[in-house]
Amino acid sequence: MADNQKKITLLTRFSYGSGNLIGSGALAISAAWLLYFYTTFCGLSAIQATLIFSIATYLDVILNPLMGFITDNFNHTKLGRRFGRRRFFILFAIPCMIIYPLLWLDGMNFWYYLTTYILFEFIYTMIMIPYNTLPVEMTKNFDQRTYLAGSKAMFGKVANFLAAAIPGVFFYLFDGKDSPLPFLLTGITYASIMAVALILLYLNSWEKSVDEIEDETTSGLKESIVKLFSDVFSTFRLKTFRNHLGMYLFGFGAEWLFAATFTYFVVFNLGQPKTFVSQMNSLSSICQLISTAFFMAWCVKRGFKKPFVIAILIVISSVIGYIGVYYLNMPHVTWIVIGITIWFGLGTGGVYYIPWSVYTFLADIDEVLTGRRREGIYAGAMTMAGKLMRATIVFVLGIVLKYSGFVSGVDAVQPESAITAINSVLVFGVCGMALLGIFFTYRMKLDKSTHALIIQELDRLKNGGKKEDATPEIRSLVKELTGFDYDNCFGNNNVGFKQHQ
Repeated sequence: MADNQKKITLLTRFSYGSGNLIGSGALAISAAWLLYFYTTFCGLSAIQATLIFSIATYLDVILNPLMGFITDNFNHTKLGRRFGRRRFFILFAIPCMIIYPLLWLDGMNFWYYLTTYILFEFIYTMIMIPYNTLPVEMTKNFDQRTYLAGSKAMFGKVANFLAAAIPGVFFYLFDGKDSPLPFLLTGITYASIMAVALILLYLNSWEKSVDEIEDETTSGLKESIVKLFSDVFSTFRLKTFRNHLGMYLFGFGAEWLFAATFTYFVVFNLGQPKTFVSQMNSLSSICQLISTAFFMAWCVKRGFKKPFVIAILIVISSVIGYIGVYYLNMPHVTWIVIGITIWFGLGTGGVYYIPWSVYTFLADIDEVLTGRRREGIYAGAMTMAGKLMRATIVFVLGIVLKYSGFVSGVDAVQPESAITAINSVLVFGVCGMALLGIFFTYRMKLDKSTHALIIQELDRLKNGGKKEDATPEIRSLVKELTGFDYDNCFGNNNVGFKQHQ
């Protein structure tokens, strides 16, 4: 039985999903607390702190497509044949989790924090690029891929809950309002959790056998570099991928900006303690877990478009609610914020889950366009674009805070100009990007029914069918999804690397 025909069991889904304890949890802790940790306990200015995120991410942008390229071709090495071209890097990353607690040591200088964050970004990419390709390797079935993506998303909510709850516990145990110790203990604890998750993932996943992988060897280093950059930038020529990036970047971008701003909003604008931030993040994660299960079932039955739009609209209404609490001076602020957070969590689950579920089908559309399988390249391109967006968002937030008069090292009071800036970021930044996410969602034509037709056409051609026998309906669909005429697909174009070009 071929590897990609193995049965996907509950243990398989559980183990694959657990890998997202790294993807979502580490990011959730960093998004919620690392910027605050840098500016409050490490003596860094807002510009210095956000510069760390931006420099590390912009450097990592180079690594993302490179990592995708490496994993697509790692089967040519002895290690790749022995441990898997994707799964080798997951195995290698297990002992590297020791890097994560080093992010949370106080008393170091700017260069220490920059170096440790770059190292962790490198390790994170080494894990997530091959991790994201595994559903495509493990099964062709639409429903099974959707369930694997759903398991990943649900574990993302578990990760978000842990990322919120663990710091909260240490804040309580060590009276950590003015101490960096809870942050270090959080780093140690979560590093241990991530190591266990990677072990589960490695032991209960698989990928295509070496015999099933189409050989795309190059003649030397120069041709390999040409292939890398040609393939990475060619992904943007696929119409479905461009629309998908719009969904992903602006939908996730709204969430990233909210996460980076929410701690400041609660602590400085609403005057609540850091423990309340942890409690709200934990509550949101529980609601996201429930909503992810709901959106997963909805997407399996109905497709992606309407669920994603509804999810984003919930996020927008929640942001308006939070701002209303501040400006209307409502009584019983705590209970109102709890209610809004529950509502927010019910939408956020869909915003996080749906774009990565759609991703698992992109390589099939690309195969129609190029005649090749490039799962790793698409994972690299998508992650590269996401990190560019995240780095830009965080850096712009730092600029806004600095020039609004935000004072680093202050744990209670900020000037009115900084308070107004934080509110403005939520209203115009978060809601604005969310609306752009909706715009690109309506441009997306890939769904369950169109994907099934594409798979049927690919199978027809692989079984000896002739291109000239394609129906007018399938020709129109191919043009809609790829942006190219049917006769110019299946490699009959200049998209991507061409051997001996």
